[in-house]
Amino acid sequence: MANANPQQAVEIQRRMNSRRIQEYFIKGRHLSLENLREQMSLQDLQNPMMTYLEKEIPPYPTPVEFWVSNVAHVTVKSGFEKILHSEQFRPGAGEFSWWDLKINKDEIKAAETEKWPFLETFTTSPPFKPETSRYGNYRFTFPLSELMKWYKEQNCAGKEPVLRMHETVTYKQKIMYTVLIHSPEYNERFREYPLLKESEWVRYQDGKIIWKAQAICETHWYQFVSGEVKPLNSHQFYVWDHVSLVFHLPNDASIKIPRKQLREAHDFCNLDTINLSARKRNASQKPKQKE
Repeated sequence: MANANPQQAVEIQRRMNSRRIQEYFIKGRHLSLENLREQMSLQDLQNPMMTYLEKEIPPYPTPVEFWVSNVAHVTVKSGFEKILHSEQFRPGAGEFSWWDLKINKDEIKAAETEKWPFLETFTTSPPFKPETSRYGNYRFTFPLSELMKWYKEQNCAGKEPVLRMHETVTYKQKIMYTVLIHSPEYNERFREYPLLKESEWVRYQDGKIIWKAQAICETHWYQFVSGEVKPLNSHQFYVWDHVSLVFHLPNDASIKIPRKQLREAHDFCNLDTINLSARKRNASQKPKQKE
């Protein structure tokens, strides 16, 4: 099911996040790249993303539908030790625990179609680089179906969690579609956010996130012309999108996982050249780890 009327005006707001990075956000909507371009041109021509959205980018696969089974939470050493010691994930600040999709090569291969073969040539944005992260070296990976089961049993009194369109968040190049997951107990509090089934770009089915990715390259080295992959004369920088899941954990709630399973789910990853974990630790405010 598609978003609400794409021509409907939306409010682009701004805020400073916990890493002291300015971000722009639209509440309760998952906007397409085209709709973002239109809204930014109407509301904020100086938005840093406009530099990229206004580019004429050579043809590339879009949208591409990925069925993703696993999610990951990345942290720094102190966060890792705290999670392992307590055997639980808790919000480092506020009421939410953040998780990103972890896409594997089989899922990329499965997304290839007669229309979009050779996807691995184009999947070069951060969501498709599992060997690196911007948020730390310590990663926990779980099947989303298991994480949802634990959340349901521990935080929803055995009832099915509710999934909602939370926000579209933009930076200079990155577009993040956030999915809010909460207990039915909080339906009234979060009713302003439409149910996830209203999203055109993200769905949840059979324990998987189905993501219709619109910008998979970040840096474009190739173009897709008449069914063939052809190199560009010079590379092009563009936007890239991804999905984050936001689990609501209020009042000291947590997702408890036995230490043995935590160790089995843990691996190391390299820090990206853009190191946001260091930026958070160096913020002037008291450090608040994203656990």
